[in-house]
Amino acid sequence: MMSRGHLLRVLAEEDPLIEEVALAIAADAYPGLDVARQRAELDAFAAPLVDHVKRENGLNSQIKLLNARLFGELRFRGNEESYYDPRNSYLNEVIVRRVGIPISLAVVMMAVGRRVGLAVEGIGFPGHFLVRVGGARGHFVDPFHGGRALSRDELITLAERFDAQARSASRDGALDVDALASYLQPVDARAIAVRMLVNLKHVYERGGDSARALVACDRLVDVAGEPHHRRDRGKHALQLGAHRAARVDLSAYLRAVPDAEDAEEIRALVTEATRNEPPLN
Repeated sequence: MMSRGHLLRVLAEEDPLIEEVALAIAADAYPGLDVARQRAELDAFAAPLVDHVKRENGLNSQIKLLNARLFGELRFRGNEESYYDPRNSYLNEVIVRRVGIPISLAVVMMAVGRRVGLAVEGIGFPGHFLVRVGGARGHFVDPFHGGRALSRDELITLAERFDAQARSASRDGALDVDALASYLQPVDARAIAVRMLVNLKHVYERGGDSARALVACDRLVDVAGEPHHRRDRGKHALQLGAHRAARVDLSAYLRAVPDAEDAEEIRALVTEATRNEPPLN
């Protein structure tokens, strides 16, 4: 397993490569992961495209070439059958199995796009990660559904499907232009890392795997620093019988957010952790 600080070191680089961020996350679950081999696979995905993309002047044609390679020849696809399989969130598994969720397939598109000279940016759309190809005047593309370009009306429909605030706005009329614009802003590598880790946390919580959920929380505490991540890490530590660690995290949450809606619940957990905490030797 790579050291706890590896992900932070990658994110601290001036312009971190998104595949390096994703592989740093994967290394927690796959000790001894051959990162160089994963890079070489991405190189191989891109290699046949480089000259073709350079010869195409039109963005639409370039996107078609990228989609034909990734979603045609290589058969990448969204894993609709087993959406909550944790392997969908680990880049090394996505590379091998050719299936993933929107954000992991977006990472593949971004990594391959960069290698062939295309600007492919991550878009932190609520509930369904997208990419933008071609910069500020480019196209919004859905990597989960074969790299399909989305119209403005389709983006509004997607927002209303996944985001309660958007649904509320739509009841009073058209979705606010500024609200839609905010959903369509590119996000940086740190934001993508947080979203990937939150996905993993939810997947492992869904499966009752507190040990792996705790690892995701651990990274979230490092990368995001939000009090609720420390609270969640404390809850999983308590589930695992790490009472001292649980008390420390849960108490820190209460100090940071003393008026939290769940403060009473967390105080009870602190009492439980303290009662069961082993004495210091």
